[in-house]
This record gives sequence, structure tokens and C-alpha cells, in this order.
Amino acid sequence: VLERLETRTTRVALVIPDLAAKVSLIRFDDVPARRGDLDQLVRWQVRKSAPFPIDDACVTYSPGARGVDGGADFVVALARREIVEQYEGVCEDAGTYAGLVDLSTFSLLNLVLASPGGSASDCLAVHMRPEYTSIAIVRGGDVVFFRNRSEGGDETLADLVHKTAMYYQDRLSGTGFGRVLLGGRGREPG
Repeated sequence: VLERLETRTTRVALVIPDLAAKVSLIRFDDVPARRGDLDQLVRWQVRKSAPFPIDDACVTYSPGARGVDGGADFVVALARREIVEQYEGVCEDAGTYAGLVDLSTFSLLNLVLASPGGSASDCLAVHMRPEYTSIAIVRGGDVVFFRNRSEGGDETLADLVHKTAMYYQDRLSGTGFGRVLLGGRGREPG
């Protein structure tokens, strides 16, 4: 791809599969004012559910919805440092630097949010890949639900969407999606 570009670039954005990271939504009633304190608090909170030692992880987070009570949600992604370094190494071998590393579904959500009316109403996004399916709910421009499931289980796509819709109504007080996006290429039948 880089050889086909008319101009040579040294910086690229790297979009990696969702399975390369674990995504969590966490809530803090009180958000520390200092960035360093918030970093430590986020790492402490997600270490409980990390499938590997937190010291071996790349951890990144973005602010999410803010509550009327002053609390705030954060969308946290953590990935094994060695896995991210392998992806970055491919870029280095091609003579480029990955200035941004993002998960594929998050990149798609950013595209949706940047489109006209992208954050005007609740949105359900289903991103299918042969290896996994990710499903997200966005409200007011904030991710309020994210789930990733690897292929191979007994749960069908219809089951996954149905359970998510029930959670949306029951736990998120959802009243209806203004947009439902289904995209990607799922597992081949058979």
C-alpha cells in the first residue's frame, strides 16, 4: 500500500482487530483533577478484570458520558504490550511510524460520529469480522455499551443483538435507536 502512494509518508494510523484488546466501561463517582492520579486510578480499576498482568499492558482511555451527579464514565482499552509492539513493528519495517493505534470498531464509530447527525440519537453498531463480532451502543456521542465476542460459540448474531437490545431497554433506559448499523463480513456459513 505504501509503495502505491504518490507521496511518501512517515506517519500512519494503525487500525488493529478488536480481539487484540479488552475493552471496559468504568465509572468513577469522583474524577481526580490531576491526569497522573486518573491514570493510576484507571489502571487500578481495570487490573481486576485484565486477563494478563497490568504491567504488561498498554492502557488507554477516553472520557465517556458524564452523570448529573458529577460522576463520569471512561472507555478503557488494554492490550498486551508485546502484541501492540508486533503491529507497530510491521509499520517500522515499512519505514513508517504508527502515531495512532486504534481498534477497528472504535475507528468505525468515529466515522459514524463524524457524519451528519452522527450523535443526534442513540445508535446501535454491529461490526462483524470472520473471527469476532463487536457490538456497541452510542448515546450523545459517547460509547455507553461495548461487547466483543469471538466466533465459534453457539450464540447467533440474532441472539447477541436481542440480548443487547434488552440490556439497552432495561439498564440504559433506552427508548429506541435512531440508527442501527450492521457492517463487515462475518463468519462464512458451513
